[in-house]
Formats: sequence, structure tokens, C-alpha cells
Amino acid sequence: MDAFTMVVLACVTGQANCTTTRINESAFTTIEACEARVDDVTRDMTREFAQRAEFKGRQVTYDVSCMNRQQMRDKLGVTDASI
Repeated sequence: MDAFTMVVLACVTGQANCTTTRINESAFTTIEACEARVDDVTRDMTREFAQRAEFKGRQVTYDVSCMNRQQMRDKLGVTDASI
């Protein structure tokens, strides 16, 4: 059984850099299970951004991918054994 990791790139309008995060959950045993959590994760991240005064009123865009270990190696060059 392959495990999937959600990779989130969040960009706030006007910020020079974007934020990235990887989310590993034991329930991500299929791509469908990973994709089912995308809305929850981005909603939580949006709430966190909204609590920061410097981000109030700014648009956040997300690029989210659910990848297995081989895809993370091939696409992102991630070789960490903990993925």
C-alpha cells in the first residue's frame, strides 16, 4: 500500500515568498483520500492567514498536489526517507 503526501504551496498577494507545507496522514492510503482533505486543509490555512494583521484583505492562492513517494522523488527531488 502506497502512502500519499499532500504538498501545499500558498501564496499571499503582495508577499515576495510563498509558504509550502507537506501533510502526511495515515489515512492518505489512496489519492482519493488525500484529495478529500484538500478543502479542509486550505480552509484551515486561510483561517490562519486571516489572523495575521499584515495579511488582512489579501488574496491567497493555493497549488495543492497529492503525491506518492515516487512522484515526490521524480517531481520535487525529495529523497527524505520520512516522506
